[in-house]
Amino acid sequence: MHFGRAAIATTLSLVSLAGCNVYRPGGSMRSNDTFTFISNEYYPVTITLVDVRTGEPVWTADVPVGKQLTFRFHEAQYPDNPANPDAMRWQFFDRPTRGGELNSVMACPDKYSRRMDVTIRKTPEYATGSDPRVEHAGTPGKPVVVTPGTAAPAPRPESPGPEGSSPAPVKAEP
Repeated sequence: MHFGRAAIATTLSLVSLAGCNVYRPGGSMRSNDTFTFISNEYYPVTITLVDVRTGEPVWTADVPVGKQLTFRFHEAQYPDNPANPDAMRWQFFDRPTRGGELNSVMACPDKYSRRMDVTIRKTPEYATGSDPRVEHAGTPGKPVVVTPGTAAPAPRPESPGPEGSSPAPVKAEP
């Protein structure tokens, strides 16, 4: 008798878990119109929602490297707006995020009138502050791009002359 109750409790818990969204590339593996795109250094993506009736972009987002964009479409959320009756909810997350609240929302065309275009930006693209080719010159906002193999060595301090005197000052030309 206790086995039957345990089986029912397990089944109920699995059914309740099935209602959760799982954010992963390729979708949630269910037909709930949830999609996730992750940008990395060699796959930085831009997502564009296009209204196929006009061919015009309705919404676009550059997914930052190291982040993911998850969005979900909800049907018939705006019945008073026949041109854009559905809702698109989206959120940027640190990657990987398997679930969370999609806080941004906008009206969008229905499923027969919209298309999501994915474009890959020029690679490699690095997350802000993580470009290995940039050495910061000590001045905020003044990065110096260094191509591998071409970096000049840092200047060495001048040694005093033979009698212990310091070098002659350099005059600037007017």
